[in-house]
Amino acid sequence: MNILDRGMRTPRNRRACRVSGVPLVISLCIALLLSISIGAVIARADSSSAGTLKVLVPQSTSSLPFLLMAAEQPIRGVEVRIETFLNHAQALALLLRGEADLLFTGTSQGWENRLDGSPIVMIDTGVWGISSLVGRDASIRGFADLKGKRLALPFPGSPLDFQTRAILAHEGIDPDRDLTLSYGAFAQSVPLLLAGRLDAAALPEPLATTVVKTKGLARLALYADAWARATGEAESPQVSLFASEAWAKAHRGPLAALVEAWRAASRKVSEEPGDAFARFASALSTDAATLQESAQHTIFDVPTVAVNKVRVMSYYQQVARYLPGPSRQLDDGFFFQP
Repeated sequence: MNILDRGMRTPRNRRACRVSGVPLVISLCIALLLSISIGAVIARADSSSAGTLKVLVPQSTSSLPFLLMAAEQPIRGVEVRIETFLNHAQALALLLRGEADLLFTGTSQGWENRLDGSPIVMIDTGVWGISSLVGRDASIRGFADLKGKRLALPFPGSPLDFQTRAILAHEGIDPDRDLTLSYGAFAQSVPLLLAGRLDAAALPEPLATTVVKTKGLARLALYADAWARATGEAESPQVSLFASEAWAKAHRGPLAALVEAWRAASRKVSEEPGDAFARFASALSTDAATLQESAQHTIFDVPTVAVNKVRVMSYYQQVARYLPGPSRQLDDGFFFQP
């Protein structure tokens, strides 16, 4: 006997179900029981689904606010569970298979997957500058000095590739004619720099700070400063939070709470960073001093979703001509509204 059967078989001394006009009263009883039963099921489902948020984050300085949230658990009734990753493609596959709720990864990787038909949506952006130009050549004081030099970038079409091309174009430099570009993994660029076979390399944090502190290299320029000179805006979207569209629609409440907690954690990392470095250096495979300096060269900020959309769309339009493949436009649905 299910709960509805038990509810309908009431004792005969209950007049509500014995008077004339019984069909109407019974209908009301059934409706009431149904609403109570369904409401209980929905409440249990919401509680269960919102009980834990599993977030995949890169082993990078950019992940400090999420590590802080995992340590402090600021969302009442919701556990924020963080797992670090090294391979972005594998992390995306986990997200799309439903084995993770959220993915914090490169902004352009998110839009590339959306444009290729993936059901991925951007929740917000948390890092707006994270890379530096590193090398030994003291004559290089900015991107305008790269003419005739040898510059290392990670791979054609990478975020650092298209942003570098946009910056160089502003400086009146043609990257395909006025300097030599060398593509390869970050780990390959550092030995080439040390051997004098490269003049500069574009490196993200915390790698940029690590090689400056341990390899005798110099920080020649910040990408945020160069972007500000080229566009008037220091902020460029670098690392954003993504979810599958269906999951995001089903979890608007927990997502809104997460974004608020993420914003507060980002502010704390920016304004009172000392404590965070000692706590999370080992999780990012570095030391506290390196992590602290690395964070000082990282722009943490979680804007409102409306501001985020404006900034990301503006950046996309500014770099679109340097992106690989045919020109494509981001759709409004890419930006999730919690």
